Amino acid sequence: MGEILRNSKAYDSADVKVQINGVPIEVKSISYSNAQEHQLNHTLGAKATSWSMGKIEPEASMTVLMADIVPLEVASGGNLIGIKPFTITVEFVNEYNIVVVDKIIAKFKDEGRDVTGEMGLEKQYDLFALSVELNVTF
Repeated sequence: MGEILRNSKAYDSADVKVQINGVPIEVKSISYSNAQEHQLNHTLGAKATSWSMGKIEPEASMTVLMADIVPLEVASGGNLIGIKPFTITVEFVNEYNIVVVDKIIAKFKDEGRDVTGEMGLEKQYDLFALSVELNVTF
């Protein structure tokens, strides 16, 4: 078991770098995960007698400021949802230079604008995640 570091700097959002196909992109937030189906199996009687696991479903979304997504829209001819699946890498580093890299393969499921009365327009984009891998090594 690893050594527990006490009173050291935690990983935080200031330590995160996000890239799409190796090109840095500024994101306001990014969320990704894997979920696996679970089910209870029943025989005669009221209580489950076993359990099973099923398919693994990756999920991902990211929030991007309009100023940061427009260059990608221009490069795609105004069609974000037409872009083929791409690789997103999310890199974290702490004060000991321990790097964690997560890899997501995804494509945009939606495009558009969320226009509000607030400054700094942003939109949360739902991604069609094909794969989410945590703490990969390159």
